[in-house]
Amino acid sequence: MHCGGKTIHLQAGHYQAKIVTVGAGLAELTHRGRHIVIPHKPEEMPLAHLGKVLIPWPNRVVDGSYHYNGKDYQLAVNDSVSHTAIHGLLAWRDWQINQQSASEVSLTIFLPPSYGYPFALVSEVIYRLEATRGLQVFIHTQNVGDEIAPYGVGAHPYLTCNLQPIDDCELTLPVSEETCDERYFTTPQRIAQTAIDHTFRTMPPDAEWEVRMTSPSQNMSTFFTQPPALVASVYRRKISTARPGG
Repeated sequence: MHCGGKTIHLQAGHYQAKIVTVGAGLAELTHRGRHIVIPHKPEEMPLAHLGKVLIPWPNRVVDGSYHYNGKDYQLAVNDSVSHTAIHGLLAWRDWQINQQSASEVSLTIFLPPSYGYPFALVSEVIYRLEATRGLQVFIHTQNVGDEIAPYGVGAHPYLTCNLQPIDDCELTLPVSEETCDERYFTTPQRIAQTAIDHTFRTMPPDAEWEVRMTSPSQNMSTFFTQPPALVASVYRRKISTARPGG
């Protein structure tokens, strides 16, 4: 046991993954030894919610306050820079291993009611490695309380082309409309010094979509696909050695 909880090693074909039980986090994913996501040491606390599962909300709640079903609620503000409640309540909780094999693991957790979120949930995350398809992630949540609960879920991978600086990488996003009413990266474009910290409407909203990053120098592409969802959030700090995140 360490600060990441327990480490689970998965393998299928040339794919390998390390999962940590704290936050049901993806600590490492490689193919033929090349990194697909930014890794972190399982025994260390990662920066920026790296690889964590975000429940019952991804992204940020401004001032930690929200209105739902005729009532006002106040969450703890845990991001002092933006003064928001960020990335849910389960990223730093230790999930329980439900089932495990050489290529798959199921993690579960109970989220009890709290003052800012008085709703009860049971969540399950399944990580499955396949030799031909890579990593698949399934997230299921059941409301076990008496009231309808506000709920959102997200994952937080930081894509990489084998840890190369991303300035010369090309990025493609499934963007239909961006909150700043700008449209870019709908076709492969060099990232360069572009700063990205936006939530996008996806295109089309009722079909599977894909985020892809390609490194010409590495002759390598990393990507993830998502079942139908209305929005996608993308983050990249404006420094030359920064890396993209989900």
